[in-house]
Amino acid sequence: MISSIDIDHKCYIPLQIPRHDAKTSRKNIIKETCKHFLMSLVKVAAGIGAVVVILLAVLVLYTATKPSLTVKSVEVTDVESKPPEVLGLHYPAIRILFKTDKYPVKFYLMTPEGDMINSYEAKLPEETAYLAIGKPWENIVGSRSYVVKAFIEEKEVFRREVNVKGLSGSARVLNVSIGTELYPNLSGVKSIPEPVINKILIEVENSGDVPLYLSSSVLSADGNPLVFKPSKVAIMPGSREKVELSIPWVIYLDKRHVFTVSIPGIGNSSYTAEPLRPEVRVESVGLRPNYIPGLRNAPPVGYFLDNVTITVRNTEAYPISFLHNFEVYVGDKKAIVFPPDIFLNPGEERTLTITCDLYVEKKPSEVRVKLYGTEVAYQVP
Repeated sequence: MISSIDIDHKCYIPLQIPRHDAKTSRKNIIKETCKHFLMSLVKVAAGIGAVVVILLAVLVLYTATKPSLTVKSVEVTDVESKPPEVLGLHYPAIRILFKTDKYPVKFYLMTPEGDMINSYEAKLPEETAYLAIGKPWENIVGSRSYVVKAFIEEKEVFRREVNVKGLSGSARVLNVSIGTELYPNLSGVKSIPEPVINKILIEVENSGDVPLYLSSSVLSADGNPLVFKPSKVAIMPGSREKVELSIPWVIYLDKRHVFTVSIPGIGNSSYTAEPLRPEVRVESVGLRPNYIPGLRNAPPVGYFLDNVTITVRNTEAYPISFLHNFEVYVGDKKAIVFPPDIFLNPGEERTLTITCDLYVEKKPSEVRVKLYGTEVAYQVP
């Protein structure tokens, strides 16, 4: 008598075989057996369906509550500091643009070996995170590798490797900018204009994949470092820009100056600025012999240079003065001069007698006069 049916050797369906006697026909027995079999099969199917429904419900619930983070982009850029940090600092950083349905999101910047470099916790409604990869205004020279990770509720939801090649490019000093400083006259009024170099113009190309910070560069004039302020803080990758470097103190145009810009990871560039060269002609010099009192007939024991008379024509595009750039020499001795508080506009010409003070033991054969970059010699008769 059959009491159960083995379905594919895995599922056993018990059967209730109806009692029968000798009078029960074989046809009726088979009919009743099939009926009980079908009823048992329906019950098993109903049980399996309930299990499937429960599993689907659990899956939907898990999906609905699982943290979701969509990262739109990860790139190296420049970022400016914000409170509580000191304002105005600029860093090379990795910027992450993201979307999420759960906050906070904790971002970590790590080395490939797993050492943490930096971290940031993004809170609602932030959708941008920055992870600094260097110090303020640091130019990243040479290749580096990083790992960016993101966690929500202590679960890692994002991981990406970021490789940078570092800084590369070129720099070129194009020119200098000449401005005008006003100096006081004898009355104390600032009315005497003086042309000075106050800016250096450079062109910079960044062909690397990290920001280029000019504040990390070195600017020098004639080998001496200069403090400067760039008109642009960072040159971004793929950019070529012209930048002005403003210098806080004056550099007179009295001689040739060599300016050099040195950018780590890029190289050096130099520019020579020529001095102004107005036309100068010495008309005469005032030499006064020095006699020993009471010995007027004796030869003099020396000479005083009292003044020089010059004619100056300003051939430059800027006004010129005599305050800082006029010098008189006898041999290697420099005279004390008392320059007039006047200036000459472009194209203007004037003849001036300028008071000097210098003692020499012998009558000089030559007196040299220097105004800006122009130097002339006068042969004493």
